[in-house]
Amino acid sequence: MKIEILGCSGGIGQGLKTTTFLIDETLLLDAGTGLELLTMERLLNIRDVVITHGHLDHIIGLPLMLATIFDQHRAPIDVYALPEVITALKEHIFNWTIWPDYTTLPEDNPIIRLHPVDVGDIMNIQDKAIEVIPATHPTPTAGYLIKDASHSFLFTGDSGLNEPLSALLNQHQPELLIIDVSFIDESTALAQLSGHLTPSLLALQLKSLEYNPRIAITHLKPGVEDHIMQQCHRLLPQQQVDRLLQGEVITLR
Repeated sequence: MKIEILGCSGGIGQGLKTTTFLIDETLLLDAGTGLELLTMERLLNIRDVVITHGHLDHIIGLPLMLATIFDQHRAPIDVYALPEVITALKEHIFNWTIWPDYTTLPEDNPIIRLHPVDVGDIMNIQDKAIEVIPATHPTPTAGYLIKDASHSFLFTGDSGLNEPLSALLNQHQPELLIIDVSFIDESTALAQLSGHLTPSLLALQLKSLEYNPRIAITHLKPGVEDHIMQQCHRLLPQQQVDRLLQGEVITLR
């Protein structure tokens, strides 16, 4: 399984793109500003999109992508998300005011199909089993455990402390955990208010972990990335903890 990190920043700025992961060229996990990096041909190859939540930094690329490929698209794109996220896309994005309603265009065969999913559901998409896992965030949010025949990884989505996460990790033991640590410890109050982790909260989240996966930190706020990673390494000296990097290609094999 190949995971291309098109964007993983918790903000924007020169050289920074928001959460966008492309899996095996045709499956998109969140649709942030990282979609800007793909050529037309690569955009046209995307067949399925899985969305964690409706915050703008995770969906902004979707309406723009649809407008870009509309005249050339080959088949409908299937979009999966929590019911509340599907509703938000319909009411606040594809509403003819913010953006055309691509769920009805073209009339004979719309370019996207929206599919609501619930926590605990397991979707079979492109020879992968994708389980919807809970997350803790101010807006309805999910994470995803993605498995193929041999390998797996878990993306928490944007999330603060998430009580079920450790049990799910210990049960499934994905070899890679991509987890949101947005703030330094000095900003704990802001992290908790906005539903994100700090390094100390990460250490608390992983306290019950019974195995040793690779841990990749994502959604770091611009300007404090090095500080976040220094705190993570100090608090978790026995774990393999790396900063997820835009442009990185992770191959699970």
